[in-house]
Amino acid sequence: MEDLDDVARQLERLTSDPLADAVAGSIRILSASEPGPRGRYQECQLEVLAEGPGVEPTRVSTAVVTTRRHWPRVGAVLPARVSVSDPRALDVNWDALAD
Repeated sequence: MEDLDDVARQLERLTSDPLADAVAGSIRILSASEPGPRGRYQECQLEVLAEGPGVEPTRVSTAVVTTRRHWPRVGAVLPARVSVSDPRALDVNWDALAD
């Protein structure tokens, strides 16, 4: 599996992917919009603190579409890949909201 991860990183660099230099890190949810009264899936606006090895903690605005059942909670920490050169470039493991 490591070989596949190496190939993926090389492809990200070749295509100038903003996550080409991403490291395993996390986000901490600082604020989350409230869910609306209707609709199974809704967009949640978030302010998060992104951090990781070699990454200065950075406040980032982002959004996720999710259900009321898995609505993000302030203070929750989720795993994410965070770009070292631009911490605003994130790949958050939103599936962790279901845990």
